[in-house]
Amino acid sequence: MAANNDSGIVEATFPTSSLVPKSETGVLNFLQKYPDYDGRDTVIAIFDSGVDPRASGLETICDGKTVKVIERYDCTGCGDVDVSKKVKATEKGFITGLSGRQLKLTPEMTASNTANGEYRIGLKTLHDLCPSKVRENIINYNKTKYWDGPNKTAIAGVTRKIVEFESQNTDLTKLPWDKKLLKEDLDYTLDMLNSYDKMYKEFKTSYDCILYQTSSGWRAVVDTTEKGDLEQAVHIGEYSKTREIKNVDDFFSISINVHDNGDVLEIVGMCSSHGTHVASIASGNHASKDVDGVAPNARIVSLTIGDGRLGSMETGTALVRAMMKVMELCRNGTKIDVINMSYGEHAHWSNTGRIGELMSEVVNKYGVVWVASAGNHGPALATVGTPPDIAQPSCIGVGAYVSPQMMEAEYVMREKLPGNVYTWSSRDPCIDGGQGVTVCAPGGAITSVPQFTMSKSQLMNGTSMAAPHVAGAISLLISALKQKGIKYSPYSIKRALTNTATKLSYVDPFAQGSGLLNVEKAFEYLTQHENAPENMLRFSVRCGAQAAKGIHIRQGILKKPMEFDVTIEPIFFNELETEPHQKFNFNVRLNLISSKPFVQCGSFLDLSYSARSLCVKVDPTGLEPGVHTALISAYDTNCVQKGSLFEIPVTVVQPHVLDSNESLTFECKSTRNDGSIEFQPNTIQRDFILVPSRATWAVLRMRSTDKNRENGIGKFFIHTMQLLPKLYCRVMENMKILGVNSENEATLHFLCEGDIILELCIAKYWSNYGTTHIKYSLEFHGIQAINTNPYMMQAARGIHKLDFVALKSEDLQPQIQLKTAAVVLRPTEAKITPLSATRDVIPDGRQIYQILFTYTLQVPKLQEVAVYAPLFNSLLYESEFESQLWMMFDSNKAMACCGDAHSHKVFNKLDKGEYTIKLQVRHEKRDLLEKLSETNMIALFKLANTISMEFYDHYNSCLTGKRKFTTCVVKSTPAKVLYVPPLPQEKLTKANLPANCSWLNGTIALSKDDAVRRVDSYDFTYFLITAEKKNGNGGSAGNSGTGSGAANSSKSKTNLTANNGVSAAINTLSALNTATGDTAAASGDGAATVGVSTTANGGSSSPKKKISTDEYAEGLRDFQCMMISKCEVSVAEDIYEKVIAAHPKHSVAHILLMQNIESNEYKQLLPFTFAKMVNANVDEESHKEELARIRKALERVAQLGGNVINDMKDEYDELLAYYGLKSDTRPDAAKIKTTMDKKKTNLLEALTRRGIAKIKISIIDGNMKERLDEFRDIYVEVIKLSDPLDAKLLLFSLWHAYANAHYGRMHKILQKMYEEKRHRELQEEFYLVAGALEYGHLQTVVQRNTVTSYPNSFRVF
Repeated sequence: MAANNDSGIVEATFPTSSLVPKSETGVLNFLQKYPDYDGRDTVIAIFDSGVDPRASGLETICDGKTVKVIERYDCTGCGDVDVSKKVKATEKGFITGLSGRQLKLTPEMTASNTANGEYRIGLKTLHDLCPSKVRENIINYNKTKYWDGPNKTAIAGVTRKIVEFESQNTDLTKLPWDKKLLKEDLDYTLDMLNSYDKMYKEFKTSYDCILYQTSSGWRAVVDTTEKGDLEQAVHIGEYSKTREIKNVDDFFSISINVHDNGDVLEIVGMCSSHGTHVASIASGNHASKDVDGVAPNARIVSLTIGDGRLGSMETGTALVRAMMKVMELCRNGTKIDVINMSYGEHAHWSNTGRIGELMSEVVNKYGVVWVASAGNHGPALATVGTPPDIAQPSCIGVGAYVSPQMMEAEYVMREKLPGNVYTWSSRDPCIDGGQGVTVCAPGGAITSVPQFTMSKSQLMNGTSMAAPHVAGAISLLISALKQKGIKYSPYSIKRALTNTATKLSYVDPFAQGSGLLNVEKAFEYLTQHENAPENMLRFSVRCGAQAAKGIHIRQGILKKPMEFDVTIEPIFFNELETEPHQKFNFNVRLNLISSKPFVQCGSFLDLSYSARSLCVKVDPTGLEPGVHTALISAYDTNCVQKGSLFEIPVTVVQPHVLDSNESLTFECKSTRNDGSIEFQPNTIQRDFILVPSRATWAVLRMRSTDKNRENGIGKFFIHTMQLLPKLYCRVMENMKILGVNSENEATLHFLCEGDIILELCIAKYWSNYGTTHIKYSLEFHGIQAINTNPYMMQAARGIHKLDFVALKSEDLQPQIQLKTAAVVLRPTEAKITPLSATRDVIPDGRQIYQILFTYTLQVPKLQEVAVYAPLFNSLLYESEFESQLWMMFDSNKAMACCGDAHSHKVFNKLDKGEYTIKLQVRHEKRDLLEKLSETNMIALFKLANTISMEFYDHYNSCLTGKRKFTTCVVKSTPAKVLYVPPLPQEKLTKANLPANCSWLNGTIALSKDDAVRRVDSYDFTYFLITAEKKNGNGGSAGNSGTGSGAANSSKSKTNLTANNGVSAAINTLSALNTATGDTAAASGDGAATVGVSTTANGGSSSPKKKISTDEYAEGLRDFQCMMISKCEVSVAEDIYEKVIAAHPKHSVAHILLMQNIESNEYKQLLPFTFAKMVNANVDEESHKEELARIRKALERVAQLGGNVINDMKDEYDELLAYYGLKSDTRPDAAKIKTTMDKKKTNLLEALTRRGIAKIKISIIDGNMKERLDEFRDIYVEVIKLSDPLDAKLLLFSLWHAYANAHYGRMHKILQKMYEEKRHRELQEEFYLVAGALEYGHLQTVVQRNTVTSYPNSFRVF
């Protein structure tokens, strides 16, 4: 839009055609010439984050009726629901969902069911089926609509009560204990409301899912009401049959598929808006043709490869399943013509890899043209991602171009600049020398996004947007070829694109491939050469011993010519099914032409259907420092006009070499008088420097020489990179945008490695206006230890010696900081099974197997933990195995976190507890999986405080701990020797390491300069002294006293555990003192045990001491007591009577019988749950009889508790006096304390069990309010001896709070119990507490959290 300020007239013609650019590549002209070649009869598969069929332009093709998105699958497994459980409805038409809710079937569900009334049920959290931003919107919307109002009202109500209480009790410090409880109850109620308000966004929603068969296919129901009201639930059919897509709420929509004969329901969402945007560029069909996609009449198959569990990262499982789906569709008549994949990662190597092999199979066997984004990791060289960088050049890689028209329409730029590639677009060559960028295309668009964004369209840019432009253009070409009856193959399409692209002389050649896509010329090429003999074959080019796709020489100073063997082999499309006569008759005579004189080869090649080798000579001796490229192009001598049939790319890097004796600074070379270099927008300056030996960091200094440019700041993209052997390009790189002016020097410190070529790439950002002149220099520095493996220290080997040298004089101030503790997890199970017979079989009949590992992880406290499988970590596309996904589950089987490649960098907060990790690795060859059976995982625990290690410059100082080293100047020679002592046990104990910790990880920084320390640091590993120990995390390798011991050790005290699994939280008495036998302890199964003192001879020469009669009596008593805890109640009663007859004051017998009765005679229920049980089925005789039996048992427990209290009546005052002492100075104070603690424990045990029993009796009798004084008296006695919130007394405090209707106190106590052990029963009690307070909104979120946190089984992969 332009404004005429003089006339006030506004020109309102918006350049809408550039919102989704098409003119740059000739698409608009092509469609104007050939309106019928608009993508009709073609299908584009979108490998992405999912496509929204409801997005603007993606509803239908051009006829306005036919659905555009014809298939929609989530290939990741993220949306899978296990619905293998079958149920039938009750007579009243209800089924019980896995949530526990009663689900009322609709008449339609009942009438249409064709499976004899069977329904399959499952449970699904939709949390990870939509992007995090959408989840936030949904949560914020629900919070505002359903939560904030009632919660604020509840808070206001409690606050008024607190104000009223405080007005009636002015001095809160002098409240009697009963009023203190009232005040606590109010405060805890307020805390409860506030805490749930803070946690609201953390609660996830799980929905009951029902699947059933009908005559027209499977139907699914998702109970979005969370109430079992299926009339209002989401009802949906299979997308492939019904094309149905339904909204779960105002933000989010789903579709479904069904697998494995109904055992798996696949719910398809979208993990980001990326895939919809991509599909809109490729094939959007709008009312306004200006904003159409490139091929508006093409249909779409949406194949989600971005896994919502991992944010949106692709997985091997998803990629392989997506490819199998393409193969299946092609074989079943729905030909996939083009795949667009605007996804990818960088690979450490590209000449092997399971996923790359399958990609090539899709292209070479099924004839699908695969288009891939080149990546957004430029402007340095060799930054092309995978794909397109796979073993065979099967894919069409696309770079991102921005035109002047796009700048105006999309980027609100005040003036147009010349068209160019984006600064960040990835650059050729591939690491192995191949060409990753085939062509470039417009890499930005403002077009449709999913409905959940609440936006009609959005600007996105990247090679992700350039690739679908090319995919759409190929769809146009294929549409035309199909209508004209011209045979084609992926190879003829790619050849047409490369031979007709518009080479842009002013654009970086490494970013544009063969040039800017030209659709019109590509179509002309395909029609003119429709009968070319090579149209249905490709030429395999393999260079050198590694079978590289090209020649890439980047290995130091090049002083002599080199020769490379190159093999050329023609291979027909679907070679195994090609007729023999076609192979026999094939022959082409080629003219080989090198584009540069430093590359030479023979001029002619006669090629039949067999491999031929040729020798390529590369002579770099006369090349100036810099990067030099050449192509050997092969032309058909019978028709040179066809262009090259194949090319051999050659890239040679000749570095600048610094004379370390003179200078370690590289200065920019310029022909200008002031020594500066001129930068226009998108100007790129590349320098290749051989990094001096022993250099470890570099400092880039930049300053503008434009003195008169007012406030002029140049925006520069700095990208430095070194390619390390068998490691991907991001391992040793630095990317930074710097503002450069004439006033201040801009500096950048970055890491480097000696003796490896460094690319220094300085680019003026593509949208940064004006001309800027800058001077820059690069200084190299270095400090390093020259020992073998200097940064790996074995504690068992004692003092660690380090010899430091510097590139030149540097200040040395070493610092080691250990930040994580590593625990090796060994599999408890490794099982190989075949996967789905319908979903995981590659045609023809190639079954994929999984090996599923199980590991156990103990987390001793709330900690941040990262988990990874070192055998597979950092591998995806280059891995031999197609998947390595793991999921971690808490003790209730709820998924806590998950990971794939690179998970060692992702730390997750884990609560205290035991976790189960499931690791899945997939491959079609079972024998390969069998070799992995011992695969271990690593758990990295982030330390609460870093551990620093000390340095000494003398060995003896290291031994004595005197005169620690701080700093000095180090030079190239002689080496500065420093010593690092092992960590003392005290430091390790204080660090509270996890049990079975094998090593500590951290960093070592060497320079004194803080700016250098931030970049020049190295991984440091400290291996602990280990010992075999069957305990804890993952197996036997435990550390020798270095861990906390709490992480995995057995508990020395066992809490009373009710039959239903609720921890009673009352310690059942401290361990039995075998000398006196005056205390009892609960064993793991809830029964008490009594120890009997025994003495082993152990070869002792001293004679046995004969026991006295009293000792015999005590031993017999202790044995009988042990039997009380183990026998049936009737037998235990008899033994008890004998013990008490012989030892009337032996209180332990009373307590042990109490424990036995509680464990066996009635189920241990929490207060509300117990009351609910009592009041259920009150009219049934069997229920009355059961209550009578329970009441009798409770009466007996209360009686036994009273016996203990009576026996200890005389010792009560003694106990109170003792615990009233501030200190005990008596010589035997420790022994006295032990005795008094035992007495107190026994008394508290009796009081609390008696109290709980009496409250339960009052509930059964219905007279609880009348007996509050009795409960109060017991409570008073308890609090005289201990804090009521002590872990041992929590259960009694809970029952006391219930009896007094102190529901805020109840919640506080339940919360403390839940922190110790996360039982479902506690959550259900939370729900009932909220109900008693009449907080319905709180009940909703508690129930939601309960359903999600306690699934019936582990989540499926």
